[in-house]
Amino acid sequence: MVSLGADKYKNKKNLIEVGGEIITLEQLFAAIPVSVVLVDRKGDHILNSQALVAVNNPKVQDLAGRKVSEMSPEGAQNIERDFKLFDQNKTVPTHELVINDKIYKVSVTPLRNESGYAFAELVVLTDITENKDTEHKLAELNKKLKYLASRDGLTNLLNKSSYCQICNKLINLARRENTPFSVMFIDIDYFKKVNDTYGHAVGDIVLKRVAECIVENCRKSDIVGRVGGEEIAVYLPQTDCYGAVALAEKIRTYIEQSKFDAEEIIVTVTVSIGISANKPHHKTIEDIKKDADAAMYMAKSNGRNRIEYL
Repeated sequence: MVSLGADKYKNKKNLIEVGGEIITLEQLFAAIPVSVVLVDRKGDHILNSQALVAVNNPKVQDLAGRKVSEMSPEGAQNIERDFKLFDQNKTVPTHELVINDKIYKVSVTPLRNESGYAFAELVVLTDITENKDTEHKLAELNKKLKYLASRDGLTNLLNKSSYCQICNKLINLARRENTPFSVMFIDIDYFKKVNDTYGHAVGDIVLKRVAECIVENCRKSDIVGRVGGEEIAVYLPQTDCYGAVALAEKIRTYIEQSKFDAEEIIVTVTVSIGISANKPHHKTIEDIKKDADAAMYMAKSNGRNRIEYL
């Protein structure tokens, strides 16, 4: 405490002389432009800045003597925790606190007597709501960009790169756990004819609808990706060849019976599907995809709108 030097202020407490003027400690606290509060071990407000009053409630003129629990139940719990840490000569890490729908960064410093006993704490609250909102928006944007980077822009299926990455991880897991897996390779029959006859805009709509048909008939655990122009691959975990053929027939029939409305033109298409179940030489998705691809070309050679497997 600064010595006042003036007789009329001798023995007065909580007074500071600044430029010949006398201010009280209460006035000093009230003028601090950030939210600051001095709290005792019981959780009572001793002194606070005017900024803290606004944090709690603009109608409250004075928080001195009030319990922190009136302002924030979580804050009251934090104070109890703080003093337990102080008594163990530990520091309180900077943390966050929500008050009246705003987020504050909270920094805490103990006030100790000569014996080291923490009798009070000084708490500084910094409003970081806007920063948090910005962080949340950036996180959502990054999440969206990451999602878009993994997707095919037309069909919204996984693109080839993302499809292969995911499938390779699942294949490694399946090989470790000795569980079956299969891959379907689906190609739209005479798709070039659709484009040549109706135009690429119609072809794009048909391709998108076919992709939707495949997803609708697959399980949530199945991995579906666009791996070529009109080629769609489906990785089927926990599925042997018989299960893959049953699902492929369901998809083939569903697409054959569908009528796609593309720019007021009704288009029907069929698909050829090749299947391969896991074999010892299938170390990666490329390995099994080669066999499924070969099976698909067998289906094409044998008349299209059919299923073959290797």
